[in-house]
Amino acid sequence: MNRALFITFLIIFFLSGCNHHEKKDIKSPSYMFSENSEIASEVKVSLNGIFNKNENTFEGSLSINDSTFEKVIFMHKSLLITYEGAKRTVLGDIYFDKQANQFAIIITEPELYMKLTNGKYQNETLVISAPASNRRSKDD
Repeated sequence: MNRALFITFLIIFFLSGCNHHEKKDIKSPSYMFSENSEIASEVKVSLNGIFNKNENTFEGSLSINDSTFEKVIFMHKSLLITYEGAKRTVLGDIYFDKQANQFAIIITEPELYMKLTNGKYQNETLVISAPASNRRSKDD
């Protein structure tokens, strides 16, 4: 009886350490700005999906205001890629802090830029930072 209990405990302990996936559901105040223009406003951003701790990758959905991307894939400090069927689109770069659930997205995709800013894309960098409600840092 003790041996069976011990083996059961070992199996449960081993399996609990094998869970390398973490659910992420991030909805926080976000701020969008551009260094080269007057663009500066709050935006609604949500990121919902699964973070694979072993591969340091995220797969899930992303919403920015009225734009929803059902399948996005990224790694920290890499391209933010969305798929719609077989169509692959690079939205920009993403920097993701998995412990703090913070991220910054640098939008480089012209159509998304124009949709978010209501302006013409002129190779300007558009940054979305979350959580944030303005451009100031905590230390300002």
